[in-house]
Amino acid sequence: MLQKIRDLWNNPTSMKTRRYANVIYDVSWNVLLLTIISVVLIGFLGAGIGVGYFASLVKDMPTPAYKTMTSQINTYTSTSNIYFGSGERIGNYTTDEVRVPIPMEKVSPYVVDALLATEDVEFYEHDGVVPKATLRAILQEATGSEDRTGGSTLTQQLIKNQMLTNEVSFERKAKEILLALRLEKAMDKDEILNAYLNVVSFGRNSMGRNISGIEAAANGVFNTSAEKLTLPQAAFLAGIPKNPFFYTPYYQGGVIKEDVSGAVNRMKTVLNRMYVAGKITQEEYDAAYNYDITQDFMKTQSKPRDKYPYVVQWAEDEARLIVRDHLLAQDGVDVSELNTEDRQEVLSTYARRAHNALRQGGYNIKLTLDKGIYEAMQKPAKNDGNFGPNNVKDPENGPEQTSSIMLENKTGKILGFVGGRYINGKTDDFNRARQMERQIGSTAKPLLVYANAIEQDLITTDTVIVDEKYNYQYGSEPDTIPVRNEDLKYAGPMTAREALKRSRNVPAVKIYEERANFVQDTEKLVKMGMNVPDADRTAPSMALGVSSVSLSSLASGYAMLANMGEHVEPYIVESVEYQGEPIYQHQEKKTRIYEDRTAYLIIDMLRDVYTSGTATYANSLLQVPGDWMGKTGTTQDRRDSYLVGSTPGVTLAVWTGYDKENGLDDTGRYGRYYQRTQNMWSQIANNVYGVKPEIFASNARFNQPSSVTAKDFKDSGSFSEKKKVEEKEKEEEEKKKEEEEKKREAEEAKEEAEEKKQEAAADAAAKKKEEEARAKAEAEAKKKAEEEAKKKAEEEAQQEAEQPAEGNADSDGA
Repeated sequence: MLQKIRDLWNNPTSMKTRRYANVIYDVSWNVLLLTIISVVLIGFLGAGIGVGYFASLVKDMPTPAYKTMTSQINTYTSTSNIYFGSGERIGNYTTDEVRVPIPMEKVSPYVVDALLATEDVEFYEHDGVVPKATLRAILQEATGSEDRTGGSTLTQQLIKNQMLTNEVSFERKAKEILLALRLEKAMDKDEILNAYLNVVSFGRNSMGRNISGIEAAANGVFNTSAEKLTLPQAAFLAGIPKNPFFYTPYYQGGVIKEDVSGAVNRMKTVLNRMYVAGKITQEEYDAAYNYDITQDFMKTQSKPRDKYPYVVQWAEDEARLIVRDHLLAQDGVDVSELNTEDRQEVLSTYARRAHNALRQGGYNIKLTLDKGIYEAMQKPAKNDGNFGPNNVKDPENGPEQTSSIMLENKTGKILGFVGGRYINGKTDDFNRARQMERQIGSTAKPLLVYANAIEQDLITTDTVIVDEKYNYQYGSEPDTIPVRNEDLKYAGPMTAREALKRSRNVPAVKIYEERANFVQDTEKLVKMGMNVPDADRTAPSMALGVSSVSLSSLASGYAMLANMGEHVEPYIVESVEYQGEPIYQHQEKKTRIYEDRTAYLIIDMLRDVYTSGTATYANSLLQVPGDWMGKTGTTQDRRDSYLVGSTPGVTLAVWTGYDKENGLDDTGRYGRYYQRTQNMWSQIANNVYGVKPEIFASNARFNQPSSVTAKDFKDSGSFSEKKKVEEKEKEEEEKKKEEEEKKREAEEAKEEAEEKKQEAAADAAAKKKEEEARAKAEAEAKKKAEEEAKKKAEEEAQQEAEQPAEGNADSDGA
């Protein structure tokens, strides 16, 4: 056909035909030329308009310096982490977004290949923008197309995330393009890719929290590191950024979605693109394509605050104060120079800054807590059988509660604690070991009464005090308010050792009042971090622990005794790091409270509490060997019950009671209230010994210092009751002698009466014997007489019988 046209054109049948052909050719060529010129002109015009429009969109945008851009791109939030002192990670500082920065060298190559094949296949070739892709995206946006392929390179996405907003507009897109082109000159490709891997959103993790960055995604979805991601795992994660909250496998609460087919199909799309790009083989593709990725999903995880509620709360509160003070120091702000109102405002402002810094700054907070010890301590608090009535939460009274704390004596480290009991496996938000302040009862006696009295030579361990009816002084008025022992009885004279061991109240109040240095003595408690209001500092009832004290402060008081009188402030945050540099490292705060002599004598007395005193029940349950010393305590109406015990290694304090300060049950099937406290204490000690026996220093003893002499174990103090005791002892001795004399006289009278009785009995027996002999003799005489009479009668009868015969003979003869 072409040949025919060519022949007709070259060999026209007529000149007329040839003329028409030339006209048609000329017109066609001119039209084509005009069309081409018009298109070119329109193209230039459109390009000019486009360039002009583009310029108008970015005309007000300042051009950032390369250094500024690099800094802004590489500045992204990083979640702060909390760690046990034993090294285990507890979790994040509470935040809505979790991010764990990681260098690209530690990311699986599968991830890089998957992201580039899916998001930006020409990443290493373009200069930050792919024009055709951008034009396609703009046309799709302008026409409202439902099938949008996206036109942003990884560089553009990074610009959007770090320097711009998510606003959908041509102005934002224009700025994005311009900044992307500039960023490619400020950073190399690997630096851009590294930043992208740490910035991009991956939806939610198994706790339901938002996650950004590949390391947080690997941890939160597959419980692995980005370095160890498998091919199907990498493909799955690489598919999420296209639509994070559609493709993420978790709901907000961390529950796995019922239908994850969309995310799985997206994973398969990523695998296909990797195969087409030549990043994986056919065998790898087939294996990953058919792999059940859902089996790798982490099950729903509890948040750190759910698993370790009291720990995270305490750690965050302490960390905020530490970072607040660090920021104040950085800015050169000295709050002591401010008035009260300004000081509070400044502290509040910096506290908010500290909170935001901890949420986003990637701090590492290391605690003193030992994970094994902490978890061992929780077990008794989870057993309802260890508690009294109201085992089920009562809206009115609440359940019987507990708290405990264990300190390392030498350092003040809080090794573990119990903030409250567990009900149905859960705790509340009130940390009783830290936040609660309650009266401490008789646990105050060794720290406040006996120690001060021994230090001032008022008493020794064997000073005798009379436990008798006694009244407090009130102000300057003595003998006004009755002092009662718990058993409502009085035991008479006893040594200080015995009084402390048996926790008698009257002797303690007598000693405290006679010393009469209330303010000076309570200052010792203040130095140990205990709260003593001004009104209580002059009250004799302080001898019985009426001031409210936190459990950690109480425990530190007994740790002070274990340290031979040196107090070490308890603490829970060991260090805080920022960007690998320590901004805080705890420094021990030591204060000498008592002489070593005083501390040892108190320790020696408190040993008896376990062996033969008020803590013998705890001792019967205790399986931890060692040189134990400690003290029990009970407040009025049994509202609080304590046991604090120490070895040379650690101090363990336990409290039981009700939040509303109701009295503890002391009857029925729950047993005595103090037995529940001591049982809790022993269970905790035994559990901790099972996981960390060395902390108790069971092989060590509280060594007697050279300052302690034999005199300290005799009644050599100046206590005023000594004469009274001596008089009372003399009176008792005289009374005893009088009673013994009466007893002797009574015994003598009894003996005399017994002798008389025996003599009378002997006389009666002799008389009876005599009468019996007389009667026998008379009987024998009578019998003899009767026999003689009978014999005589028989003889007379015989004679009479013989006489008549003779008479008759005579008569016949006459």
